Amino acid sequence: MFLPPSQLSPESRLWVYQSDRELTSDEEKFIGEKTIAFLQQWTAHNNELKASYEIRYNRFLVIMVDESHNATGGCSIDKCLHLIQQFEKAMNLSFLNRLLIAYKLDGKIQTISKSKFEEQLHNGVLNENTIVFNNLITSKGELDNAWEVPLEKSWHKVMLATK
Repeated sequence: MFLPPSQLSPESRLWVYQSDRELTSDEEKFIGEKTIAFLQQWTAHNNELKASYEIRYNRFLVIMVDESHNATGGCSIDKCLHLIQQFEKAMNLSFLNRLLIAYKLDGKIQTISKSKFEEQLHNGVLNENTIVFNNLITSKGELDNAWEVPLEKSWHKVMLATK
């Protein structure tokens, strides 16, 4: 069952899928339509899931499930992953490349490889105050409080040692 994000609790489980490039408005519309259709019929062990989605910064697809209603399981998560893979194929992009790091620079979202990120840290283009995206968050509450954080307060800080 699809619900607006505001109707899901802060404890709702979520997954953040980061695109390797900015989405066009047509791509966002396509993703939205297909995601709503998927969430309307998404189940776990034949039990409906209360779920929602958001697209943030034309780059991040966030899928949320209120597991206090019904919990997800391996099969239901796999179904969602297949949806993401369909988007990748249809739009020639990657939502599943976990080796890319997204950060804000001059108000714009950039996505680069770990090695290039480390290089930019070393060259002083980026620093401990650079805002990075912690796509390892697991709850809707964390989306607003722990997703966009300064590098020094994120798991990415291990790369500061390369400076």
